Amino acid sequence: MYLKHTVNTTTIPSTMIITRFAPSPTGFLHIGGARTALFNYLYAKHKGGKFILRMEDTDAARSKPEFAEGIMNGLSWLGIHWDNDIVPYQSKRLDRYAHYVDLLRGKGYAYDKEGAVYLKGKGDELPDFVIVKSDGMPVFHLAVVVDDIDMGVNVIIRGVDHLTNTDKHKLIYDYLGIPHPTYYHVPLIVDENNQPLSKRRSDTNVEYYRDHDYLPEAVFNFLVRLGWGYGNQEVFSQEELISFFDVVKVSKNPAKLDLRKLGWLNIQYIKKASLESLRRFDKPSLEAMLDRATNDSVMADCLQELQQKANDIAELDLLCVPFVQDIAVSETFLEQVNPKVLPLLPDLLKRLQDNSVWSKAIIEAVFHVFLETHSFSMKELAPTIRVLCTGTAKSLDLYSLVFYLGREKTINRLSR
Repeated sequence: MYLKHTVNTTTIPSTMIITRFAPSPTGFLHIGGARTALFNYLYAKHKGGKFILRMEDTDAARSKPEFAEGIMNGLSWLGIHWDNDIVPYQSKRLDRYAHYVDLLRGKGYAYDKEGAVYLKGKGDELPDFVIVKSDGMPVFHLAVVVDDIDMGVNVIIRGVDHLTNTDKHKLIYDYLGIPHPTYYHVPLIVDENNQPLSKRRSDTNVEYYRDHDYLPEAVFNFLVRLGWGYGNQEVFSQEELISFFDVVKVSKNPAKLDLRKLGWLNIQYIKKASLESLRRFDKPSLEAMLDRATNDSVMADCLQELQQKANDIAELDLLCVPFVQDIAVSETFLEQVNPKVLPLLPDLLKRLQDNSVWSKAIIEAVFHVFLETHSFSMKELAPTIRVLCTGTAKSLDLYSLVFYLGREKTINRLSR
C-alpha cells in the first residue's frame, strides 16, 4: 500500500541533487513519462543524489487509485526505484498550499477575485494567473512549486511542453524569496512520421511492453537512448547508465520511436539474461527448461545456446519445447524432410548407438563419417534431422541439438 504523505528532507544535505517525477494518475504510465522518470532517476544517481516520486492528483474527476498503482508498478518493472518511502499525493497536501497562498497574500502578490485566487504577473509579458480555483483546489502552477519546495527538489527535468510554464513557476519562487531549481526541458518523442505520439496507440504505455514479454532492462535501455547517447555504445547496464548519463548531453532534437531498435535491444538482453530474470515470464516450456537448468549444468548450457537463437521470449519458449516434452511433426515441416535421407537413418542410428561416450566432439565425428560414407552434404542432411528431432525447422546447430537431446531421445525420434 502506498501511503499519502509528504517527504521529510531535513536529513538531506542542501548541496545534494534532488530530482522528482510527478505524474498525474489519470492514465497508465506513458513511455514519454517513463523516459522523463528515467532521466530524473539517472541524473540523481549519477550525482549521488535522491529521486522522489509523487502524485499530482488534484484533478479529482480523472485521478484514480488504479492509475497511481499502475504508474508505480510500471516504474518498478522498469527498475526505477524512488528514494521516498511514502509517495505524497497532492490531494492530501491542501493545507500546505493554503499556507503558501497566505504567504503570497501577505506579501501583496496574491489576491481574490470571483472566488478564485490570482497571482500578480508582470503585465503584458506575464499576465495575472489563477493559482487556486473557485472550488478551492490549487492550480498546477502553485501546487508543483510548493511540492518542490517542501521536498527539496533542486533539479527539474521535464518535457519541452512544460517550457511555457517555467516563467510562472520561477515567478512564484521569486515572490517567496526562494531560489528556483535548475530546469532542463527535453524534446518530446515522435512517431515514425515525426508527429507527436498519440496516446491512443496501444504501444505508448509501459504496460504494453510488459504484457508483450519485453525484458524491462531492454525497455529501460531503449527509452534512455531516445535522445541520449554515449559514443557508439548501444547496450548498457544500469550501472553504466548511472555512470555515463548527464542531462546536458540529451539531444535538443525530438527522439523518434523506432520499435525495430527496441526489438534488436530485446534480443541482446535475451542473449545474456540470467535464469532468475527469465523466470518472470509465464511460459510453460521455458519454465520447465529453467527448472532443469537450475539443477543440470548441461541443460543450463543448452538454454544459454537457445537464448542466442531466440528473437523474443515467445520464440525462446518454443525453442525449449523439444527438450522438455514430447513433440509431433506437423505436415508443414514434414515437407522439409529429405526422402533420400530416410533409408539411411538406420545406419546413422547404429553409429550413434555404438559410441559409449556422448559428447559434441564424438557426435560431430559420427556425422562426418556418415556424410562421407553416403556422399551427402550437411545441407542435405541437417533439415531432416532437425525436423524429426524437434518438430520444427529452427533450433540449435545439429551437433548441439543432438547432444542436448541426449542419446535416448535422439534415437527414439529418428526411429519414428
